[in-house]
Amino acid sequence: MSTAIYTRRLVEHRYGRPLEKLQRGNASCRSDDPVLPILLRRLDGLAQTGADARSARRNLDAAWQRHRSGEHALDDLVLLYAAEVVDLERQEQSEAEAVWDLLDVRLLLDRASTQRPSAHRTIPASDEDLLAIAREVAAGLHRLNREALRRGLRDRGVHVSNRRLGAVLQRLRAESTSR
Repeated sequence: MSTAIYTRRLVEHRYGRPLEKLQRGNASCRSDDPVLPILLRRLDGLAQTGADARSARRNLDAAWQRHRSGEHALDDLVLLYAAEVVDLERQEQSEAEAVWDLLDVRLLLDRASTQRPSAHRTIPASDEDLLAIAREVAAGLHRLNREALRRGLRDRGVHVSNRRLGAVLQRLRAESTSR
């Protein structure tokens, strides 16, 4: 599944409606969600980048097939298309991460409006303290992913940045594969 399709499905899941309904609701100004217009613009950009990446992969494949058939003059063309594919895939990943971050912001806005702030918010002082707490949380998780780990940490009153959470998640995954 491509990154663009996965991200679209994630957006539909989070909002509980198909993308077309979200777009119509946003166009008619029926949504009071401040994140939705930004999210939809980013999602459109991601879809376009995904289409460009698919086209570039097709061009690369065609050039590679011609190269393999003996047309040696196409070496530069293959390299050019390969570089284009790499650039578009990086751009696609970056755009997808921006959409994911917006979904996290929406999730935070939803939680803030439905919950009272916790009186005992803690931010672990050291990475080792955070890792120890994260190990406990991960032991109780059915599947280890960013959202589940973040939710488990927040349930314990631990709030961390995306950067620290990503580092802890990588470390936990490395530990689980080394066992």
